[in-house]
Amino acid sequence: MRTWKSNVMYEAKPRLLAVGGVCLVLGATAWSLAEGYWTIWRSMACLGGAGLAIAGGAILQLRQNYRARSKWRRETRS
Repeated sequence: MRTWKSNVMYEAKPRLLAVGGVCLVLGATAWSLAEGYWTIWRSMACLGGAGLAIAGGAILQLRQNYRARSKWRRETRS
């Protein structure tokens, strides 16, 4: 059985993923620029942040497409 999530949390999760990913990428980049070199851990943080940002954006786009199709189906049935 799936647990219930509030609508606010459901809407915020992909945005938090995207914003958190962007912050991670920018933070790792700024840290590396300040130090003057990249380490494997900063590279992994940058890669992980990019992955989070892409996943959050993809979830948002999928939800938008689903809602548009669902609305179109409701309107054409009537």
